[in-house]
Amino acid sequence: MKKTVLKIAAVLSLTLFSGVAFAQEIRIEGTKFVYPIVEKWLAEYKKVNPQSPIHLELSTSQDKDVSDLSVIVHSFSENSIRNEQIVYVGRYALLPVSNAQNPLLEKAAKGLKKRDLIDLVFEKDALDEDFDPDEKSKYTATIYSRDSESSTTRALAEYFDQTPERIRGKRIFGDEIYLITAIQKDEQGITFNTLNYVFDLTSRQLKSGISLVPLQLKSKQKEAFESYNIDRLISLLEESKIETIPVGNFGLQIPAAYSGNKEVVNFVNWILEHGQQYNHEYGFLTLDNKTLTNQKEHLDDSKAYLSYSKN
Repeated sequence: MKKTVLKIAAVLSLTLFSGVAFAQEIRIEGTKFVYPIVEKWLAEYKKVNPQSPIHLELSTSQDKDVSDLSVIVHSFSENSIRNEQIVYVGRYALLPVSNAQNPLLEKAAKGLKKRDLIDLVFEKDALDEDFDPDEKSKYTATIYSRDSESSTTRALAEYFDQTPERIRGKRIFGDEIYLITAIQKDEQGITFNTLNYVFDLTSRQLKSGISLVPLQLKSKQKEAFESYNIDRLISLLEESKIETIPVGNFGLQIPAAYSGNKEVVNFVNWILEHGQQYNHEYGFLTLDNKTLTNQKEHLDDSKAYLSYSKN
């Protein structure tokens, strides 16, 4: 299967002994659902830095080593990534969504708790302390998820202290957008997906044929959640931690070879200083103040790897 690569071509003024300058491509790949905001950042950066040699194009490649930089979706366990080479630039949320005609919506009208979601989404394990082979699930539905290796699937499982392999239901290969298509066609369907795929970014309302799964929330939280408006929901998630909605960071993984590259550092610094203002428009949360300050400090330290420290 071909993989889509978000490629940034940066023409660097590298002069050879002969005095001839040549172009060097710096390519970015990563999880596709973050591409729109990266494209926006690049477009806006180019407006205020017209002389910058950064250009963007989308291409496909089967070369596993094609990328120089990677867009990393922060799964809630950082064991599998090299933190010392990452600058986080935004946050995403995973919302539980369902076919609008799903019978579960009425049955769960009072709102699901975190334990309810775990029982609904994940297979039980005989090794679990509370395992009861005779216990039947209170709620049922057809769960749709991506493959076990995808970033969002791992993030979902790790947030609920589970493993990707234990997610029930059907696996959909390809971009997360196909999960929305799947539940629109299946009245029993439920999935977790990102804000920018769940909502229409023009109308700022839910896409047709789907509904948010009712969650047990405080009254003010419930009001914002049930408004089905992306901007009110983003504000809610930035102001409050909702235990039934996973929120994670995403960023750029920068190899040591590029940690001192002027064009790369300038672009990432611009995202932190000015690019955050576009996150909401594209369905993403801004970084919290502590994380944002942390990223800037490491970016300013040209003698060290670009790094991230957990809150």
